[in-house]
Amino acid sequence: MKLLIALFIGAALYFAQLYLYKRLWDSGLKIDIDFSKHIVREGEDNELIETICNEKLLPLPVVQVKFAITRTFLFLKQDNSSVTDLYYRNDHYSLLPYRKITRTYAFKCTKRGYYRLCGMDVVCRDLFLKGMMLKTFDHEAAVCVLPGRVKPDDIPLAARDLTGSITDRMRRDEDPFEFTGIREYQPYDPVNRINWKASAASGELRVNKFDTTFMRKVTLCLNAECHIKWHEDVFLEEEIRIAASLADGFIKQHIPVALMTNGKDIENGTVIGIEAGADPGHLRDIEIQLARLVAGDDLPEFAPMLLDLVNKNRYGDTEYLIISNYRKRDLSDAYGSLKNAGVKVSWIIPEYSTVTPKLTAAGDKSIIKWTVTNA
Repeated sequence: MKLLIALFIGAALYFAQLYLYKRLWDSGLKIDIDFSKHIVREGEDNELIETICNEKLLPLPVVQVKFAITRTFLFLKQDNSSVTDLYYRNDHYSLLPYRKITRTYAFKCTKRGYYRLCGMDVVCRDLFLKGMMLKTFDHEAAVCVLPGRVKPDDIPLAARDLTGSITDRMRRDEDPFEFTGIREYQPYDPVNRINWKASAASGELRVNKFDTTFMRKVTLCLNAECHIKWHEDVFLEEEIRIAASLADGFIKQHIPVALMTNGKDIENGTVIGIEAGADPGHLRDIEIQLARLVAGDDLPEFAPMLLDLVNKNRYGDTEYLIISNYRKRDLSDAYGSLKNAGVKVSWIIPEYSTVTPKLTAAGDKSIIKWTVTNA
């Protein structure tokens, strides 16, 4: 009889606590997953911060938190995780009443992009570890990984000459009423720009520096389509790094930069485009848009977009710089027609060292090859 009573009491306690857990396990349970930095650069380190808090009297003996994020995040510690198409984590916690636990996981951002947390499932067990409660929590956490910069030593000499000539043409249009400082004398500087007082003080020739007139600008035209489809990822990433590096260089020279591309925003699917600007905040806007850029099979055709853009602007106030591994007849013809119309347009073609781009406009010094390291 006593055994039956004990079994009855035990069963009653088990089902009572199971009922209690099913009703209250997620009450006062707060889980947050965030990042220490929401904007980082490709190759930089970041931290994922996981916080779980039990704000009630009921203890939680076992809580599992499962979530997934991009596999391009290289975590230093791979415990409680697996990597397939995504990086999956499965962390276990034991929480006493009114207890908060925070864990931090360091990782490296290996590829530019805009990455969101891909859902969060929470599993809880009762005191006897038999019952299992499951709930999917809506959670918002994202990281924007800006594109990396091209190292100065990796910039082809022809590309330096090309961008240098564009900068020089902009300098010829400097506004004499926009004085910005003094710099060292260069061979191309006219004598009337020399600041004799500053030169005497320093013992070396110094010239006055002026802003360019903001009627002139550089438009970076990035084609997200690749010449050969199965190399798309390699060349698109290099094109984006080139665009980010060129935008940085021009804006440092106070030259307004606009961005035109047929690539789409990963968040809303709209075609990316940014009007001209020349301040550090504008450079950050360009980099964020480049980070969010994705290619695909439904991209708008680049050549018609380029011709339409040029037709909407005055030819004389813009330098167009095409960045495109794609070089089929439609784009080659569009480039040639712009050249023949007197448009200031140049073309950078990222390509492997073993490949020589073949174009109808061969011999044009405004078309240069940018060597990409074979993957």
